[in-house]
Amino acid sequence: MNRQEFVEKILSRMSLEQKIGQCIVVGMSGTVITNDLREAITRYHCSGIRLSGFTRIFRYFSDEKAKNERFGDDYKPSMEKIAKSGPPPYYSPEEYARMLNGLKELASKRSPAIPLHMIIDQEGDTSKDLCRGGIVQFPSNMGLTSAGDPEHTYRVAKAIGKQIHASGINMIHSPVVDVNINPNNPEIGRRAFSDSKEIVAEHAVAMVRGFKEEKIIAAAKHFPGRGDSAVDAHHACPVLGASAERIHDIELYPYKKLIESGIDSIMIAHTLYPALDDKISTVSRKIITGLLREELGFKGLITTDSMTMGALIDQYGVGEACARALQAGADTVLMKAENKWRGEMFYTVEKWVKEGKIDGGELEDKVRRILTIKYNYGLFDDFGFVDAENAAKPYKDRSIVELSRTASRKAIIIVKDELNAVPLDKSKKTLLINQLNTIKSPNDIYDHPGLFSQLMEEEWPELETYEVDFGFNKEDESRVIKYVEKNNYKLIICTNFYDRSQKPHTFVKELIEKKFPVLLITNTPYFIKGTGGLIPEAKSILLDMNLTPEGLKVAKEVLMGRIVPEGSWPLKNYNPFEL
Repeated sequence: MNRQEFVEKILSRMSLEQKIGQCIVVGMSGTVITNDLREAITRYHCSGIRLSGFTRIFRYFSDEKAKNERFGDDYKPSMEKIAKSGPPPYYSPEEYARMLNGLKELASKRSPAIPLHMIIDQEGDTSKDLCRGGIVQFPSNMGLTSAGDPEHTYRVAKAIGKQIHASGINMIHSPVVDVNINPNNPEIGRRAFSDSKEIVAEHAVAMVRGFKEEKIIAAAKHFPGRGDSAVDAHHACPVLGASAERIHDIELYPYKKLIESGIDSIMIAHTLYPALDDKISTVSRKIITGLLREELGFKGLITTDSMTMGALIDQYGVGEACARALQAGADTVLMKAENKWRGEMFYTVEKWVKEGKIDGGELEDKVRRILTIKYNYGLFDDFGFVDAENAAKPYKDRSIVELSRTASRKAIIIVKDELNAVPLDKSKKTLLINQLNTIKSPNDIYDHPGLFSQLMEEEWPELETYEVDFGFNKEDESRVIKYVEKNNYKLIICTNFYDRSQKPHTFVKELIEKKFPVLLITNTPYFIKGTGGLIPEAKSILLDMNLTPEGLKVAKEVLMGRIVPEGSWPLKNYNPFEL
């Protein structure tokens, strides 16, 4: 039986509810299978699961602001996960793989039996949904570009793919292919490869090739492009006011190259593009069907970004927003919420199909694409089951470990050193003010919030350390300045790492403005929100686009003068330091 015959046979056996379910990807927080997740697989026939193993529950961006919807008497709500936030139970890589195998077992008992997509984000730097047990991590996309070689990006993608595949994960919501032409972009920034469309396209094509060779389905994002935004779509709706000609020239360039090279999936942005349509792109038939499907000729799987983001549901409500996205041409909607929204979404979509608002033939075409991509990646052969005992085996692969070290050296740059601080002079009274890196931290011996403090103190017994929260903390802000002012430090090493989930500190900039001798360490080449990231006025700056265990180890080695940084400035059109 060939692929087409196989897909049609499965499709012919599916009920309307099962067809709708294949258009739904649900979220799973933590490491424990809950009843609401079992329901998503067995009652709602979900197509895939987006994994967020770093927290007990994923906190949504607009729970309180989402528009309320009305439902008929036939509405039967879904189960909810009413959980407190905090770290989930620690699972070893082997235990986590066994847990995922358990979810796949549930799916294998459905009739017809259709495998699950197991999906994560693993962009590098602070984006690390799989982070426990010593998994080998890599720099951000911009940190990869710093190496100046798309083949390096390809090798890193293969290393990431091999590791996540061993755990039973078969899809990744990467690469980010936004051309980050706005230096003030608070959300994309270092997640992009560059501000050059050609560089973004080269590295994106290389990354997708690496993923595909390791049987990982790549989903490029965020179509048609989020690089010229100054708003975070997690909280509000960005508006990209560029002309249609500019969008075709810059934003769409990487997608055209990816489509030519055979990309399997593309994710839609939650953004308004007035030159293309007056509707947000996620619900725009002009953009999804007209532009991506028909004009650009993309034949693969189209997915939405998380439907819990504030850019969209404030206007429509969750159920209607999901239905509108499918109506516009998306094949799957990403519903990360673990609450009543699952039931509201499924009910609304089913109602729209029965009322003809979502064409029945188009629904079947969506399911065909979903089943086909699962067939192409061999999921019907083994349902994605893995040998859980070998889940961590790639973490010890010498070639992967060495590649991580190489990538770390190529993702770090001494931007300037007017203080002549590097290499560090241990005879000088020095203070390290270090952020506790709690962003998706597994808090194990391999990767924990105070790792950089530990590394530096092991090297330097006389070094004084002052730890602060990763993001803005009013108490930290006032205490740090007072502490520094009452001590006569010859050098102050300040980390000023940036992540979109945290409001940046202000005390680092204040120390610099007060002429204290600050050596700034950051993970982004951008000065963000007035105090975050790379503060240009700092006299000495170390740019380390790799906030991972290996990246921090290399940063220490550079500071001690034992490693010469091998990175190059990753941006073509923004370079205030003339590097």
